Amino acid sequence: MPTPDWPATSVRLDLRTPDGHVLHVRQCGPDSGEPWLVLHGGPGSGCSPSMAAWFDPLRHRAVLPDQRGAGRSRPAGTLRRNTVTALLADLEQLRATLGIARWGVVGGSWGAALALAYADRFPDAVAALVLRGTFLTGFDDVQALFNARGAGRDLLRGIDRRGEGFPGGRGRLLVATDLLQVGTTVQKWNIATQWQRAERRLLGLRPQAGHPTWPQQMGLVRKYRLQAHYLHRRAGLGKSALLRAAARIGARGVPVTLLHGRQDNVCRPENALRLSAAMPQARLVWVQGGHLAEGEMAQALGAAIRASAWSDGV
Repeated sequence: MPTPDWPATSVRLDLRTPDGHVLHVRQCGPDSGEPWLVLHGGPGSGCSPSMAAWFDPLRHRAVLPDQRGAGRSRPAGTLRRNTVTALLADLEQLRATLGIARWGVVGGSWGAALALAYADRFPDAVAALVLRGTFLTGFDDVQALFNARGAGRDLLRGIDRRGEGFPGGRGRLLVATDLLQVGTTVQKWNIATQWQRAERRLLGLRPQAGHPTWPQQMGLVRKYRLQAHYLHRRAGLGKSALLRAAARIGARGVPVTLLHGRQDNVCRPENALRLSAAMPQARLVWVQGGHLAEGEMAQALGAAIRASAWSDGV
């Protein structure tokens, strides 16, 4: 299947932060359209053209930033000043730069966690939330991720055994975090390869065919360096903090749609139930499928965005 490209009418812009990062941003749709912010997962994955397909190109103004160090943002893969606090400040700078008063926010997996944190920190900026397969960043979420379907047992096996004394995959994660920063080129590449293999197994995908090019190899290293950085620290958030944030969002009556795949092996379905309990006004939709935003989930995302219609000007 050919890789989709960005719509021909999409516009690229670079957002320069005060502390030296340059965020790659794509805009799709008219400036007069209903504005929506798209937050990618990973962490470290970057936005993809397939995300633009969730929106009506005549009705919606979709804004898709690659978060610090991710995708095409620069410096690529850096952990320097790469914190949740900084990511949230970037989103506010982007909103102000574009002259948007409020926007809907759609995020999946890690992006859904970031969307919750953003809506809690900047409540006046968020008109609606659409959250897919939310990752709640708790210790048990990380533990389940590394134990699910043998993926964690695959990760880093035979590369470095120093972390075996830690429970629930924490040792492997600690080793990965360290070596992806200061290891040799070979160590970094081996860890990234193993991590991708484990991730694809968890997602129910076949192993990557063929041999990646050198730029592709380094792209994987940068992606998993960011992912290890945030997972090791549980993003500086933690499950209890996000659930408290969800309760505050619920108390303000923000329209929220929760989408979760019934067979999601990355972000457990229990997360959706916990969020639903914290936000009684939220609409919970179970989708037949796994973690990825494809097939029925992609259709459900488009439907949720259309159903969340709001407009108070930009």
